[in-house]
Amino acid sequence: MSLEDKIQETLVTDTETVLESKLEEIGEFLQLHQDGTIVIEGEYRDVDTECQILIYLIGQRYAKEGNLADSDTLSSSYFYERFEDSDRTVRDRLQDLRESGLITKEGQSEHCLVAENLPDSIERIQEGESE
Repeated sequence: MSLEDKIQETLVTDTETVLESKLEEIGEFLQLHQDGTIVIEGEYRDVDTECQILIYLIGQRYAKEGNLADSDTLSSSYFYERFEDSDRTVRDRLQDLRESGLITKEGQSEHCLVAENLPDSIERIQEGESE
């Protein structure tokens, strides 16, 4: 086995394994409909904008993996339509999440969860729920 193979096997995070290992935890704060619609569960509807953005992006990633959606990204306008916050505030929250390494920006306005950091995203959401 080459050094490259050893590094890949030992150090590189397997996205599918991360997603699978957190599946039950994800069910606590979101549900997916057959058409790919993401529904935030119960008390998690009251978490701050940043946490709700994470929940939607986590849901979108799982919707993509479950063949309920064509893409694992959501546009900025998706969030503008869902929050009473100003567009500027939503952009700021998206920027904060990018700077934290929890999401990435694809092109001009598409956002995607960094699956390898899913445990950190879940922790952030759970902390937001307990506040």
